[in-house]
Amino acid sequence: MYLINYKRTFYVAGMILCAACGNSKKQQQQAAMMGKMKPTVVAAEVVPAVYTVSEKFPATLVAHDIVQLKPDVSGYLEAIRVADGSNVTKGQPLYDIDRSRYAAAYGQVAATQQQAEADLAQRQRDYERYKSLLEHDAISKQTVDQAYTSMLTAQANVAAAKAAVARAGTDVNHAVVRAPVTGKIGIVQVKVGDVINAGQTLINTIVNEHPMFADMDIPQARLPEFLRIRNGKGGDEKFYIQFGDGTRYGEAGKVLTINNIVDPQTGTVRVRLVFDNKDGMLKSGMSIVIVMQYGTPATQLAIPAKAIIQNLSETSVYTISNDNVISARDIVPGPVTDTMQLVTSGLKAGDRIVVEGLQRVKPGDTVNIAGAGAGAAKP
Repeated sequence: MYLINYKRTFYVAGMILCAACGNSKKQQQQAAMMGKMKPTVVAAEVVPAVYTVSEKFPATLVAHDIVQLKPDVSGYLEAIRVADGSNVTKGQPLYDIDRSRYAAAYGQVAATQQQAEADLAQRQRDYERYKSLLEHDAISKQTVDQAYTSMLTAQANVAAAKAAVARAGTDVNHAVVRAPVTGKIGIVQVKVGDVINAGQTLINTIVNEHPMFADMDIPQARLPEFLRIRNGKGGDEKFYIQFGDGTRYGEAGKVLTINNIVDPQTGTVRVRLVFDNKDGMLKSGMSIVIVMQYGTPATQLAIPAKAIIQNLSETSVYTISNDNVISARDIVPGPVTDTMQLVTSGLKAGDRIVVEGLQRVKPGDTVNIAGAGAGAAKP
């Protein structure tokens, strides 16, 4: 009885061992077949073409003139002559400050000037008379010299009195605050009756919005390019303003000036563009985007953006040899246009690159090309 059970046990164990050996061989065969299978990728051929590039730069609008109106004299505000938001011209009266004290001071120094002029006239007559007597030896030379000195002192007093009159007259005139520039006035910051302090109180602000400037920063490496554009030696570059909602301002701008220093913190250079603003749509201080649009030469190379492999600071692509072997190649990318990435260096016309299936391959793999073979990387 016990002998029969042992035989059954050995029989079952043998069957399991054979089955295991069969499964192992089958797995090895499947693994071998998998090893022989080549991954399939989608490729594109790099071909030169003309591309329209639209580069974007953050920018801020800056008015042609921004002038804060702060009075040159103190006193209470007597009158407001202009409505908020009005267009004003240079020299136009805007606000009146009480001038009574300045008018009184002007009258006082004007009287002092008259006294100084009368004294000078007397000193001049004395000097002329003494000089005539000296010619006849009827008076000492010392007396003549003293008369001459007195005349010079009187002349100096007249000059000082005239300066005081001019200063007082300036205070009287500056009691009327006038527009220093032509532009649009803002919202007044004071009310009639408020005390105005010279050089401190901000009454209002005048902004000249036409033309309007746009300041943006560019990498210092692109300075030669923008210098050529400013000097009229660039290509077909056009500059547009794009608002936050994606719409564009109708008028194109141009490069007006480039700053003479590089910001050491950011390595950028400030570029100032100028735009017409006849309709007043552009407002100083607005944050906008400058779109720089231009066409590339017919020799420009570009690849689909999805073919880019970015590792830290390195940018590369997978190229495919004539034998369909994968290799990695570093490239220097340029601007992006739509879904295409312009390439500055690293590729040449005719190269084939992987655009789909990047995750399934690695350098050294031999691959199959999906579809008809190599498609062209066209714009």
